[in-house]
Amino acid sequence: MTVRPVHLPHLDPGSHLFGKPAFSRPELEGWWSVDSLVDEEAPDPASEFHQHACEKAAVEALGRAHGGFWNRGSQAGRETMLSRFDHRGLVHELGQEQAHRARREAIAGFPPPPEEPAPCAPLACTTAERPFPPMLECVRQVARDQEARQGRLPDGTAWWLTGEADAFSNDHEVVFELADSVMHQGTCYPHTAEELPLLAGLAAHEDVRPAHRALFTTFLFEAATIGQRLAASGADRRVALGLPLEETADELSARHAAEAAAPYLLARWDTEDEAVRFTLAALAAATRHSASAARIRHLAERWATGPRTDALRLAAALAEGDTDEAGTVVRGIVESGVVAPDKVPSPLAPPRGAALTLLKPLVEREMSSLPAR
Repeated sequence: MTVRPVHLPHLDPGSHLFGKPAFSRPELEGWWSVDSLVDEEAPDPASEFHQHACEKAAVEALGRAHGGFWNRGSQAGRETMLSRFDHRGLVHELGQEQAHRARREAIAGFPPPPEEPAPCAPLACTTAERPFPPMLECVRQVARDQEARQGRLPDGTAWWLTGEADAFSNDHEVVFELADSVMHQGTCYPHTAEELPLLAGLAAHEDVRPAHRALFTTFLFEAATIGQRLAASGADRRVALGLPLEETADELSARHAAEAAAPYLLARWDTEDEAVRFTLAALAAATRHSASAARIRHLAERWATGPRTDALRLAAALAEGDTDEAGTVVRGIVESGVVAPDKVPSPLAPPRGAALTLLKPLVEREMSSLPAR
């Protein structure tokens, strides 16, 4: 274990970033970094990943208790980690035998890995008899329709009408690029809000496969909740540094854009497949569409228990703004272990943001088993 001042390149005369706080972390000036290297003992890879998740959650709690926060961590082979560990500021080290003994004692206090819930059949998604056109054609049709109504398209949407977009070889690549260009790696940008109408148009386009419509609705859910989820996942850091837990201007704009598109999509509930309805439930939760709560609960009745039911119960509570019910469902989800220990939001996280953070992996779980038909 090492303890040393946080290295800030903008204060280091030997760094090419010296004097450039925009490329450093000036908010950490005066802070100390505690780093540790653990030589893991685990019987198999699944146990190793579970132990890593438990340890990260424990380190987060330790940092939070002392007014700090977990910064980052990684896993690699033993020799790789040993060769890369920076020994400056070394304050504690154990021999391997003693370290493994201490490790076994620590692991004994970890909760056991949860049993994987019995698998459900994938959400029902109709395969139409008629052939569907290529996704790129649908994208261009929606973009042209929007151009006809608006007279001008955002640059990102207009790009799909250029020859450069012809480079994609299949629907999968097009769908990936649509999501990535709007929110690259889950990050909100100034252009995110203005390009969401294209995704909303595709989510309602009859020539788009139902499985893809479900994905586009999921992207809208993610855009509507990105600011609240980032505030929840980074709550320990923000509180420790005195940073706001509110959405940024770009994140707020993205939420408003998704909220503007949601009513039209939610009005299509009765004509959509089960898979699309599931993602519409998430969108209703994200946009506080209380009128959808009853139909979400009705959909949840198709399954007795499990992550799918939990997701829908949570979506209904969030759509209605029922904080007590949402809290009850969140506690049940955490206790079930379906969400890894290191993915459970901090107790410092705003409750709604924490609930939306837990809802996202439950939605992704269903989308991952949905065949793109």
